[in-house]
Amino acid sequence: MGGYPDSPSLEDSLTSCGINVAAAIICAFLAYRDYKAGEANLARIARGGALAKLNVMPAKEKLYQNKISTLGDYRRTSRVLICAGGEEYIEELCRSLNSDQMKGENVIAQRLAEVDVLVVPVLLLPESTASSKPVIGDCKVCWAGTLPTDRDRNFDSSRADDVIGFPRGDASWSDYLKDDFDTAQGQGFDVLKKGITVTVKKNGKILRRATGMPRWLEFVDTLEVADGSKFGMPGDSEKYGGP
Repeated sequence: MGGYPDSPSLEDSLTSCGINVAAAIICAFLAYRDYKAGEANLARIARGGALAKLNVMPAKEKLYQNKISTLGDYRRTSRVLICAGGEEYIEELCRSLNSDQMKGENVIAQRLAEVDVLVVPVLLLPESTASSKPVIGDCKVCWAGTLPTDRDRNFDSSRADDVIGFPRGDASWSDYLKDDFDTAQGQGFDVLKKGITVTVKKNGKILRRATGMPRWLEFVDTLEVADGSKFGMPGDSEKYGGP
């Protein structure tokens, strides 16, 4: 009565409409996912660019004539270990590299040099916990003023200078470390006391982020597996051997 003989039934129409709506929702979800992935990729690229622009001054002042370099200058030639924390953390870091704490001689600096690691200690001031961004202090002064404890034999804060670079440009370092600082604090870590580390591979990409004091010899051995000298960058085989 009053209908068209070839028109679909109400049930078929509703089914078709449901399929179209579901398809539209799926397409919208996939488009949004791609959009967010693109945003995340752009953020990673921007963060990588910010990392490369961070300034450092090698600890061997006389050798480098107070030369200021960027971390980008170390790409392809060095791996970078950023160690950020409060005054006590930085002082303990200094002692661990510059004194004989075991029975034998401390060879950590030599081991780090052998695998092309530059250590960048970053002093975070107490104001960091109440600020919107980490507050960076003069790490070079803190490092030089570190005193040995009873267990630190033959301490000399310049022993490891060959593998140390001090940050320059507090604002840039603060901006870069903000996310790592906030993440660690959000997870309940006392960043000033425990410290955070960022390991950068020779290709400029982040290998790992962690908290606490580096376990140096374990760090070197692990580095050789995760970013091995023999396959870390083109040309390394000439220096280290291998294919």
